[in-house]
Amino acid sequence: MNLSRLYIIMLFTTVLPGSLAAQDMLGATLGNYAGVSSIELNPSALQNSKTYLDIQLVGLDVLVQNNALYMSKTDYRFLNFFKGGYQVPMHAEGYGTEQRFLYAYRTTNDKSAFVNLRIDGPGAMLIWGRHAFALSTDYRNVASLHNVPYDVVNFSYLGLNYRPQQNINYIDNRPFSVSAMSWGEIGVSYAYTFFARGFDEWTGGITIKRLFGVAGAYAKVRNLNYVVGSDSTINIKNLDALTGMALPVNYDVNTANLNPLIKGGGFGFDFGVTYTRLTRYHQEPYFNTLCAQPYEDYLYRVSVGLIDIGRIKFKNNATVMQINNRSSYWQNVTQMPFSTIGNLLDTISYQFYGDKKAAYAGSSFNLWLPSALSIQFDYHLQKSWYLNSSFIYGFPLAGSSIIRPAELSFTPRYETSLFEVSMPVSLYIWTLPRVGLALRVYGFTIGTDKLGGFFHYSNFTGLDLYFSIKLFFSKGNCRIRGPVNCGNLDSKKIKY
Repeated sequence: MNLSRLYIIMLFTTVLPGSLAAQDMLGATLGNYAGVSSIELNPSALQNSKTYLDIQLVGLDVLVQNNALYMSKTDYRFLNFFKGGYQVPMHAEGYGTEQRFLYAYRTTNDKSAFVNLRIDGPGAMLIWGRHAFALSTDYRNVASLHNVPYDVVNFSYLGLNYRPQQNINYIDNRPFSVSAMSWGEIGVSYAYTFFARGFDEWTGGITIKRLFGVAGAYAKVRNLNYVVGSDSTINIKNLDALTGMALPVNYDVNTANLNPLIKGGGFGFDFGVTYTRLTRYHQEPYFNTLCAQPYEDYLYRVSVGLIDIGRIKFKNNATVMQINNRSSYWQNVTQMPFSTIGNLLDTISYQFYGDKKAAYAGSSFNLWLPSALSIQFDYHLQKSWYLNSSFIYGFPLAGSSIIRPAELSFTPRYETSLFEVSMPVSLYIWTLPRVGLALRVYGFTIGTDKLGGFFHYSNFTGLDLYFSIKLFFSKGNCRIRGPVNCGNLDSKKIKY
């Protein structure tokens, strides 16, 4: 992509230059063998486990979903991407000479997108009576487009030569935003059962995460009033916007800038509480080894939590620009010789203020995590059968936030220590129904929350895929040879 087209994208969608790499992994985070993975939805869920020790080796979670662009179902075949020499079918856009492999939806509703890459590194969970501890490591790459007007998306993707929208005065008063961030995190979690009496049990949990920002960019547009007169002219009558970027790039020469690799730091927090209705009267556990801890069965559980509360402050190679209700008339936009990102930013400042540096507003900024309210209801139907309902509602903590889409799901599952299968049925961003499937064989889990993304029954708008590999050890299953029997509590009984 040349810098002229990059400028158009920045101006209209404010997607800043950068690299955008299953959101909730319902099949791997909801069950009683989820272990350390359960903290992704609620840290208090650690105490729900049928295992006392869970060791995460590696995990991967990939999600792409949008309502702006699609690949035609006649062109899409998932397995084609694994074929050597495969070329994606291209098509003419209908205006101009360029060809693309994606079509743009011509509907007039606001457009949104969410891109998520999560790599789970080594981690572990340990339960010790009423106490549960976990250590987790992750690398995350997330981007969100939120309520971007359709006219902005069309011009950004199809170019200014999209004639059906030329010579129309668009006034977008509703704020919209674009955010992207790459970061690593190290988390420490703790859950404690603070009340257990009769059939009732209450557990609280918290996760504290140290965040290491590798790259970040955001833009928030509060007002955009413009007319595209031709393929190369834009009359911006008013623009009120704020944007910031901290990228691993030297803006003056467009080369990699990895010194330092970490462009910012911060902290994140997860909080949660779980109520459990037990099937039998609670008894305080006595055990002389961790493996002998008993598991108390339940009728249902209700969990409520707040996840990804926090932010990263970027201050290395960071720049902030603000255009405060300014106008500008651009001619020969596509012919402007933008040679570097720095030159591009200077030109934007000059066009709106008559000064190459007047729009610069700082050298550091905060970018907030994709915060969300997380609610789960898990009902034990009978024996190994369960039914879960989960509600995730993302909310921004500031203008510079990654916005997590809302999702409502219902997930029936069958689980044992050796085998588990679940089929989540979800409603994504209130409008997109999805059906998923996940399988676990001992510690290997593979699944998707969008099974249709692997077939071509409808147009392709996104994909969801996750897997994890771990080891776990079940409660009440010691398997210790010799005279010591973990079920023998006649001596040195320990109460926790």
